[in-house]
Amino acid sequence: MLEREGIDCRTPKGCIREFFSAGYVSEEDAKLLLEMIDDRNLTSHTYHEEGAEKLFSSLKRYIPLMELLYQRLEGGSGST
Repeated sequence: MLEREGIDCRTPKGCIREFFSAGYVSEEDAKLLLEMIDDRNLTSHTYHEEGAEKLFSSLKRYIPLMELLYQRLEGGSGST
């Protein structure tokens, strides 16, 4: 974001908000990315199999969105 947009984001959630502001993701996608970060943070504190399985089942929701974001960042297009 710094090289492409001149935006220096310092936290994962801050970067997602900047992706949205720059037009790389829709509001709906930004919300899902923020959920993904929350799920990632939960992995540091998940010690029970049930919680781990729930987190694991969420991963498939994030893959297409991460691929889309990667393509947009690589292509330089900030349009959603």
